[in-house]
Amino acid sequence: MKSDLDRLMAERNLDALLVMGDAGGNPVMNYLTGGAALERALLVKRRNGPLTLIHGSMERDTAAETGLALVDRDQRYNHYELLKAHDGDRLAAEVSYLRKVVDDQQLRGRLGIYGRVDAGVAYTLLNHLQDTLLDTELVGEFGDSLFSLARETKDDAEIAQLREAGRRACRLVGEVQEFIQSHRVRSEVVMRSDDMPLTIGDVKAFIRKQLTVHGMKEEHENIFSQGRDAGVPHNRGDYAMPLRLGQSITFDFFPQIESGYFHDITRTWSLGYATDEVQQAWDECKEVFDKVMRELAVGRPCRDYQVMACDIFEARGHKTARSHPGAHEGYVHSLGHGIGLDIHEEPRLSHAAGNKTILQPGHVVSIEPGLYYPERGFGVRIEDSVAFTEAGELVNLTDYPYDLVVPMRR
Repeated sequence: MKSDLDRLMAERNLDALLVMGDAGGNPVMNYLTGGAALERALLVKRRNGPLTLIHGSMERDTAAETGLALVDRDQRYNHYELLKAHDGDRLAAEVSYLRKVVDDQQLRGRLGIYGRVDAGVAYTLLNHLQDTLLDTELVGEFGDSLFSLARETKDDAEIAQLREAGRRACRLVGEVQEFIQSHRVRSEVVMRSDDMPLTIGDVKAFIRKQLTVHGMKEEHENIFSQGRDAGVPHNRGDYAMPLRLGQSITFDFFPQIESGYFHDITRTWSLGYATDEVQQAWDECKEVFDKVMRELAVGRPCRDYQVMACDIFEARGHKTARSHPGAHEGYVHSLGHGIGLDIHEEPRLSHAAGNKTILQPGHVVSIEPGLYYPERGFGVRIEDSVAFTEAGELVNLTDYPYDLVVPMRR
């Protein structure tokens, strides 16, 4: 949580931090500003000190809404004056700007660098900056960084954002189902009003239109795959494929709302009816899903739930990621992942070596058992997103029916 930043800085022996880059595609910047739309902003903080946002003049109203301490970049560090002082040398001007920020904000000692900037730009800029600094060491982190650990647990205000993302996502999933059901069927194929087949491309176009209606965006393309393609977990779906009765459809939907928070829901549908094989696979996935949901609790190791899922699937005769690593059929992935400002973040519900994470208040994870048999022409996955509040209460953020069979008009 954000309240853990000073503790985490102390544990990493960091005296200060600096976050760089535009807000777009920059989860750390969005995390600290509440999703404010900013360009070329900087965030700085000394350990046990306040967060300070350095922003452009044109964005001063947006910056004020963050509630952070503010510095107007264009008044304090005017870009044109810096370029003039360095004879138009853009690199020298940018290094000078950052050096002035370091000095003015007293960012001494070990200074952690975070945010999103082009790799080559960051490498060049930060190396030149380090050459100008005497008592400040620029520090990067790999793997479990300060912010990945802080973001691993969410406070109740963040969970409220995740609840809202879930509410909108589930409403849109319902609209997709109604859109499909509004079409008639001929010879086992769903047909449009112009007497052409309704395709996966048509469904995806409808989804994208409704995303705008509900104030969401598709940062990563949704999965709407049918038949054999549903048997490959991340197959996005063949746009030209007509929707047919009796084939499994994997609809994995992970939209993002304005504040940057994601939701993640998967439903498996079979239009009109389901084959016995698909129904059995769905029943077995729902058995795992229900057992895990009953046993989710603060204080339990995350890996326990993947072990639980593998135990059940293996007892039913399926290969799993534990018994057959790298297999292309059966239960081929981990049980779930963290959700927040990235669609995949910590913690992980996997049995991977080194996963010692214990479920705790503030964790938000997906629960998504699945079975995949592409050569037999189907795949099944059921997924909800759940959260533990600061008080440790388990909350399901996904409120949508699990029904496999979607009734259709003939």
